[in-house]
Amino acid sequence: MKYHETQDYSFLIDQNHFIYDHKEDPETLHIYIKSKPHSCKCPECGVESSALHATYQRTMQDTPIRCKQTFLHSNVYKYKCENSNCTRKVFMEDLPFAKASQVRTDALNSFILGVSMFLSNEGASKVLSLLGVKISNDSIQKLYDHIEFVDDPDVEAVGIDDVAIRKGQTYATAIYDLKDHHLIALLDGRDAETLKEWLKGHKKIRLVARDRASAYAAAINEILPECTQVADRFHLLQNLLGYLKDIFKEEMPPYVYIRDGKILDGEPEKVLQEKKPHDEAYISSLHYDNTPPMNPDGSERKYDNKMHDLTSGEYADHAEGRKKNRN
Repeated sequence: MKYHETQDYSFLIDQNHFIYDHKEDPETLHIYIKSKPHSCKCPECGVESSALHATYQRTMQDTPIRCKQTFLHSNVYKYKCENSNCTRKVFMEDLPFAKASQVRTDALNSFILGVSMFLSNEGASKVLSLLGVKISNDSIQKLYDHIEFVDDPDVEAVGIDDVAIRKGQTYATAIYDLKDHHLIALLDGRDAETLKEWLKGHKKIRLVARDRASAYAAAINEILPECTQVADRFHLLQNLLGYLKDIFKEEMPPYVYIRDGKILDGEPEKVLQEKKPHDEAYISSLHYDNTPPMNPDGSERKYDNKMHDLTSGEYADHAEGRKKNRN
């Protein structure tokens, strides 16, 4: 089946590329794309060029569709720079969804990191294979190794909280930008000294949202005395729930009685049920002995009981005891 440029598949890739073909088998899906613009700016001088030099096909693994391993095959164009003064003679167009020499799209890398965040590398590799993503343990680790936290010295509002790398053993201090909520620093430990050293290089901070740790408060007061400190939403809600719990303990009685959908003023009266007399005739008809079951023809019903010896002295004593209790 052929696809035409007039069809819109920007929800799969982007507005500057279109799908012109696809192939599918029971395990994989191959999508073939081209770029709509036939010109590109030189990364060196910025001059727009439409002088086509060559094309080559680039293959990247993309996020799976219907749990099938999905590949994007992109026809990438090479252009000649039309600026005679530019030192760059030939350049390639950039793909907005994958960096140069990348074998996976940016969307797939984000998907892999999102899954592996809660699993070991080996576990994430196995789970991803079930979802239609083929990636090894080492490749997942390489993605982690390439993550870089960009620390902004001009940030003015931050959030500070402690996070558990390994609960009960290893902790860190996470610092994120309150403007767009991205992580800008991850400090070792959760004490005041490491936070003080970081704050010394960020004197433009005017607002800090933090948890209730006194160590963080002391560090901020010492390094940035004019900084405003507020509790974050999570701890505000936690404080509110704590106060409501105390109020309910004081105002509400220890027990609440409900009858027919209505709350009673006090404890309901207990209704004593009259004991019914025993049916002596029925009790007398019961035989608490070890008489073996009988067949309809009067013969003894044989059955295999490897666990218990009903003719033992212990069972005989039990039978006698039941007779005495009955009488």
